[in-house]
Amino acid sequence: MNNRISMKKICITLLIVISSISCFSQEPEEHINIFFNIYQSKNINMALDSLFSTNPWLMERSKDNIDNIKSQLTSYSNILGKYQGFELITSKKIGSCLQQYTYIVKFDRQPLRFNFIFYRAFDIWRLQNFRYDDNLSEELYESSKIYYLEDKSF
Repeated sequence: MNNRISMKKICITLLIVISSISCFSQEPEEHINIFFNIYQSKNINMALDSLFSTNPWLMERSKDNIDNIKSQLTSYSNILGKYQGFELITSKKIGSCLQQYTYIVKFDRQPLRFNFIFYRAFDIWRLQNFRYDDNLSEELYESSKIYYLEDKSF
């Protein structure tokens, strides 16, 4: 009986270690896909916990900010309606260690923009920054103004 309990403990410990190692070796896109999968199947709070867990320094030093983001996004979700999916708008890299991903996140009423910045000091990608906003319409209007559309070649 004791051997059986010991084997279970060893198996559980190995599973935890393996899953934590695989979590840290993931590419930023994988972290983002996990985030959106949890968002769709569970809720925004669990999705944000998963995202921020990639960076222990953010979890330690920014707990109040993270709680504020959770509260605000929960409020947005209640106002904007049901989550309807996401689309990549753009991705940019600075060297091989800093990557930004910008997504349009669709809801019944209107979209939000989510920006994710990931940093890799060695071999582990960690969330460096997460922002969201609802300024997509204003930017679209601004970009359609005539002075942006003029041919600037001489």
